[in-house]
Amino acid sequence: MASAAAQTNAGGLAPWRFEMTPQEVVAFQDYGPYKSFSNGDLETYAGVFNGHKENVQFFFKEGKLARIGIYLYEGQDIKAAAATWGRAYASLKSMYGRIELPDIHVSGSSSELAPDAVAAAGGANVDVAGRSQMAPIKQPSDKFVFASFRRQNVQGRLFYYVIVYCEPPRG
Repeated sequence: MASAAAQTNAGGLAPWRFEMTPQEVVAFQDYGPYKSFSNGDLETYAGVFNGHKENVQFFFKEGKLARIGIYLYEGQDIKAAAATWGRAYASLKSMYGRIELPDIHVSGSSSELAPDAVAAAGGANVDVAGRSQMAPIKQPSDKFVFASFRRQNVQGRLFYYVIVYCEPPRG
């Protein structure tokens, strides 16, 4: 098991850290109950992101936690999904500073966008292209953070997802 100092810098979403085993993830019983998927990945609806309980999913590679997904919206209402995208933008901006929005181009000198504008633009982009993404310009040292707003056809019905991902740092 990694030392306490190594775990402090291991990234993730508190209290979970990258490289944990599934058994270590579910040991945080206050955040359960946990559901196990057939491939060994896990989820809980009692994870905390930006002060709110959320659906948190844990993705494992070779038995070690490799990615965390915070599922802020899953459903069929594109307006509700877009509004959640705007709130996700505001949350990420408050946590990490300026946010890169590669699918949104702003004319003029202001790079500051209102969450409602991000919501509208993200919804329009997902409607046309199927996906929008964003990420903090300055990434934290212990993880790589990005968000995805996408649509998916499930048995002939459109579903929308707004997810914030945490992965180990890149490069």
